[in-house]
Amino acid sequence: MPMPPNDASKPDTRTAILEAVERVIVRDGARKTTIDAVVIESGFSKGGVLYHFPSKSALLAGLVERSVAQFEADFQLALDASVAAGEPIERHLIDIHCAPDLHKQTVFRSLLAVIAEEPELLAPARDLKRRIEARLMETSKDPVLTRIVILAIDGLMHRDLLDFSPLSETDRDAVCARLNDLTKDL
Repeated sequence: MPMPPNDASKPDTRTAILEAVERVIVRDGARKTTIDAVVIESGFSKGGVLYHFPSKSALLAGLVERSVAQFEADFQLALDASVAAGEPIERHLIDIHCAPDLHKQTVFRSLLAVIAEEPELLAPARDLKRRIEARLMETSKDPVLTRIVILAIDGLMHRDLLDFSPLSETDRDAVCARLNDLTKDL
């Protein structure tokens, strides 16, 4: 019996399950995200989901790992762009993080309650953050200014994540433009 053609545009099973987890979290919240809800959302059998993620904690850890991988890819894009343009990486990080991603914010906001109960799930994110900051500090011409930029970006991300009086688009653009101005001589 011939094998069906491999559809390169179709996500692998693990990715498809994690996408289903995101949809369930966004729609129902992290507390109502169960293996059964993910089975229904993904269309995979319970055994198929459990093969890749044997528990709800494993599902959430997979989602955190995926988010860390996306953040790491964003950092690499910023690094590549900064090298190509001969500009400081801080400028490109500002550009990436000044454009809010509403989907990511919703997923992360929903995960906060679970992460509060299982803080160890954040270990990969903490590790990546430390590595990126160390790299930035090693290469910076002005480590204090680099630290200020890191803190400002973190502040914008946390305001978005926690929905603390979000800035208007105009105000956000002005803050990001000023951050870029500050880093032009790095």
